Amino acid sequence: MPFYRRNLPHLQEPGAEYFVTFRLAGSLPKEVILQLKESRHFLEKDFCKDVDYQLRKRRIDELFFKKYESLLDSQSTGPHWLKKKSIAAIVMEALHFRDRKEYDLYAYCIMSNHVHIVFKDLSPYQLNPIPEKEKEKAFPVTKIMHSLKSYTALMANRKLNRTGAFWHEESYDRMIRSETELENTIRYTLNNPVKINLVTDWWDWPYNYCKPEFSESF
Repeated sequence: MPFYRRNLPHLQEPGAEYFVTFRLAGSLPKEVILQLKESRHFLEKDFCKDVDYQLRKRRIDELFFKKYESLLDSQSTGPHWLKKKSIAAIVMEALHFRDRKEYDLYAYCIMSNHVHIVFKDLSPYQLNPIPEKEKEKAFPVTKIMHSLKSYTALMANRKLNRTGAFWHEESYDRMIRSETELENTIRYTLNNPVKINLVTDWWDWPYNYCKPEFSESF
């Protein structure tokens, strides 16, 4: 299974299902991000000798992600460009354009400063070992997100008449490993605006989407 690392570790397997979160540049203060990274680093060091290290590390990632999103939801400062219908529409259109081409789109939620997506990668690429010249194709989520974020950043900046970074450079991604986890992840995604009392039901949020074959379950 390919392993990719920048600031965050990413396990990516062609053909797998993923939960991805990406946020606007400047949406969290640098000091908050630094504190979160330092805390996780110390916790991971403590777990290194534990026989259940991988399981515990995954649990740590989940706990930190919830804290991370809680901070995003509570931010009154920083950019909230996705509140604008015209900007949210750019992201929605780009997400649907790639559906059935690069991925099978299960669900998404666009909040004021971040986006959640759940999808299945449609890349048929699976080679082991991976030739050097083919390595880019071995990280399907990285490739998808680069394309999606580059295009939407360009279009959004034009609409806003601005320049500079639109999205934070790195995204959070997690490979989904079971049907139960998939169901819980889609539910979590759709209920983001419900959780912070923006709407009563997930389907009332104009920037939510759920694939029709899944929607009756939620």
